[in-house]
Amino acid sequence: MRILQIMPEFGLAGAERMAENLTLSQIKAGHTVKVVSFYDYHSAITDNLESKGVEIIYLNKKGGVDLSVIGRLKNVIESYSPDVIHTHRYILFYTLLARKRTSVKAPIVHTVHNEAKKELNFAYRKINNLLFLISKCYPVALTKEIKETIIDEYVGIKDLPIIMNGVNTDNVQPIKTDYKVPQETFNILHVGRFAEAKNHETIIDAFAEFHQRHQKATLTFFGEGVKFESVKEKVKRDKLTDCIFFKGVDGKVTSHFHEYDVFILPSLFEGMPITIIEAMAAGMPIIASNVGGIPDIITNGKNGILIKPEKEEIVEALNKLACNEELRKRLGEAALESSKLYTSDQMAKEYVNYYQTLIK
Repeated sequence: MRILQIMPEFGLAGAERMAENLTLSQIKAGHTVKVVSFYDYHSAITDNLESKGVEIIYLNKKGGVDLSVIGRLKNVIESYSPDVIHTHRYILFYTLLARKRTSVKAPIVHTVHNEAKKELNFAYRKINNLLFLISKCYPVALTKEIKETIIDEYVGIKDLPIIMNGVNTDNVQPIKTDYKVPQETFNILHVGRFAEAKNHETIIDAFAEFHQRHQKATLTFFGEGVKFESVKEKVKRDKLTDCIFFKGVDGKVTSHFHEYDVFILPSLFEGMPITIIEAMAAGMPIIASNVGGIPDIITNGKNGILIKPEKEEIVEALNKLACNEELRKRLGEAALESSKLYTSDQMAKEYVNYYQTLIK
């Protein structure tokens, strides 16, 4: 198949990393894939794709509404003539207008990466609803909960497929095998963009209380985003700079997972976070909030600990793991086994199967 994957830009976030994994696994399976990025933005993802021979076409979109990008995308679609077009995030409207200016009849598959009301603003949701009803545009949900929010939000959508995210588990190395915590240290890891949904302030408040009992504990954040500076300021105000660290963006962050004792993601809302699957594939004990698609992959007490995204529950879960090596080992090993269900190859296979049903 000839597949066109389209993304606004490739920052180091979940939807973008899913598209990276999907593209590489589709190529691995023998398909031809081109990638379009609306903005001329380069990252570890674009570097990795291009180093592996994937062609990325940058459309140099301007900020805000830029209708000139439609003509450039139209030229890409016309010259490539894909069998299917796969869009992500907020660019379905642009993509449909571009396709309509060509003779290409390829269906457009659109992955909804989060709860429908939280992924797009009101105007974009209303536009997408119309497109799903009158055009060859087909939504896909990452989880059962996301599917329910799509059906609730978009009038006329009665059913749609669920295709869960997957990662290339070969890239998550080394795997954690030592669950001991020497000399009462306890190193906590969080990976995610600095945004309201990720709940950084509550994480810091919970860590401050936990640190009173475990004074050699550390908390490390990987990521960037709009709240980065305000979160750093909070750490300074709370006088925690000697035990909370900021590592920025690291395209090879998964190679560091095994160095930490627990992975936490107490988000306020989520889709199906790639970082959770990567932490599972690294054999990490995991504490995560019971929201979005997380309970679809984490079963409380079996391969992780599910909590409400509140300070008290974060502290309780950290204390439970910090004092129990056997629990850390059991949860970590179970998470590693569960991760085998969420590979990028399986995800690619399911998407291709769906593409083929639409084309037929």
